[in-house]
Amino acid sequence: MIYKIKMNKDDYFKISNKIISSNLSINDDEVTFEIEGGSYNILKRTNYEFKIIESMRSKILRFFSRYGLLVTGVLFLLSLLYMNIYRVSRIEFNRDTPINSEIEYRIKSSYRKLLCFDFCSINYKEFSKDMQKTYFEYPYINVSCKNNVISVYIANVDEANYSLSAPLEGNIVAKKDGIVDVFYVYNGKSVVSKNKYVRTGDILIEGNAAVRGMVLATTYDKMEITIPKERKVDQLTNEQSNYYDVSLFQWDFSLGKKTSFDLYDREDTLVFNLFDFFSLKKIAETKKNVIIFTYSQKDAYELAQKQIEEDFNAHMSNEQEHIISMANTKVEETEDSYIFTFIVKKYESIGEFRLKE
Repeated sequence: MIYKIKMNKDDYFKISNKIISSNLSINDDEVTFEIEGGSYNILKRTNYEFKIIESMRSKILRFFSRYGLLVTGVLFLLSLLYMNIYRVSRIEFNRDTPINSEIEYRIKSSYRKLLCFDFCSINYKEFSKDMQKTYFEYPYINVSCKNNVISVYIANVDEANYSLSAPLEGNIVAKKDGIVDVFYVYNGKSVVSKNKYVRTGDILIEGNAAVRGMVLATTYDKMEITIPKERKVDQLTNEQSNYYDVSLFQWDFSLGKKTSFDLYDREDTLVFNLFDFFSLKKIAETKKNVIIFTYSQKDAYELAQKQIEEDFNAHMSNEQEHIISMANTKVEETEDSYIFTFIVKKYESIGEFRLKE
């Protein structure tokens, strides 16, 4: 540390050969100079009077030399408290719906890892508005965070007494032909009735300032599914290799890796992350074998049905939707595949939002 000293000129020259000074300035009978800690200690042991002149810089340096650790600790604590506002421990839904997994995926896509924790900085009010616009079949969707738990509230069809934060100005129209069975109108005016046949593009619920609702109808789709007679499938085995991947300043290396597979499924789990310049991941590689399956016409038929069901379930927006029946009307066989034609009867939501022209 550097000290700025003012003392009598004659006294200074008496001890100047014992200390190392710099930036010497003489003004009448006084002299001003700077010395470091060792010379300062020598000067203190003499009987000469002197005065320490503290600049702002020296005051700051002296403060941090005394309280640096305390200040660092307080700043670190405040940083932890601030980050804890955005830390997330889990996501909770008030009930099971077909859209839960999609909403959960969207939330987790915004996660960032720091140290051993997940952080989420989304604007929950705006995110709720976006979900209300995306899933207009539900009366109300609200996403909030309290005590590090993200809560997703999805109202049921009989819970329509909510003020919407994201009103949709437009109409709900039919995205396909169908026979209307049940309709729920939360905002707007219904222009359909039970057992009414509607065509693609027909208005189902008319909106003024806002429109929200769901129309369930019976629909019929002609679907053609091609199933190959032979299919190569990657099948997981029980052999696994576990190790850690370390990343430091974009330099990656592995720790504890003993076995390598030509074909494998890899699962990464982020264990630790420090501002993306140092991270630690746990890696689990599971060996895969290529299995060749040969299908008979019966096997292919069952697989085609399963494919239709899985595709329908993946696009469901409400738990009331389901496949009523599947009628196989035609089967064609080529050299390498079977082609099945089905008439699929469904009970599904047929509405889609469309802005007014």
